[in-house]
Amino acid sequence: MLIGLAYVALWSAALMYLAYTWMGRLPIGQAATGMAVVAWGLQTAALIRRGLAAGHWPLTNRYEVALSMAWAIVTVYLVLEANWRERRAGAFALGIALLVASYAITRPAADRALAPLLPALRSPWFQVHVLSAVVGYGACGVAAGLGIMRWAWRADEGNLGLSVRAIERQMGRVVGWGFPWLTLGILSGAIWAQGAWGRYWGWDPKETWALITWLWYLMMLHVQTLPRWRGRRLSALTVIGFGIVLFTFVGVPWLVRVVRLESLHGY
Repeated sequence: MLIGLAYVALWSAALMYLAYTWMGRLPIGQAATGMAVVAWGLQTAALIRRGLAAGHWPLTNRYEVALSMAWAIVTVYLVLEANWRERRAGAFALGIALLVASYAITRPAADRALAPLLPALRSPWFQVHVLSAVVGYGACGVAAGLGIMRWAWRADEGNLGLSVRAIERQMGRVVGWGFPWLTLGILSGAIWAQGAWGRYWGWDPKETWALITWLWYLMMLHVQTLPRWRGRRLSALTVIGFGIVLFTFVGVPWLVRVVRLESLHGY
């Protein structure tokens, strides 16, 4: 019930932000922010409720991780809005959150069912690893929304006082926020793997693509300082980066199943 209400609130907030971006009326923007906060509150309550019902953190399968990722995207966006004092990115960032949330609510009933924690997941490093990755992916999602916004925005300094350079600065800022979380996710995952499987790194398909994701955003942090990579090129890299995130999350398990690769990761 709470998840459904959160999904409706997320749609409402995204549409309000879109109306504000189109019309520029402050009351609509304020209402959009209020609805985004409501959606965040409902998402938080839904995750807490599921965690209490299951008896463990709601991070054990693709359904729960997708819900948590949508929550992280909204969280990072609201922090960005509070710091930037700009609401017109809301339609783009929450559009990314809706994409992830829509994937979650369309999962089969078996994935949405509560299940006990598997023995391999009964480690404090499980929460650190998955939650760090989720927060990092949430920042990547917001950055991708800003990348799409940069493509859609006019190149002049007008457009109601918001320049493309300002969008690019915030895009780089959000990537900078997310990168330490991606790093912590990989490091904590390696420590967890040593305790669970007796090795820090085994070039498992999931580990490999997590490393590719990390390297992609490391590259972005370097090239964003180069003038020739600014503008739409950097925006394209940001959107592609989130595509890699989604492939790591959804595509790798599919590839493992179809190609019959060996993997110790359940999702």
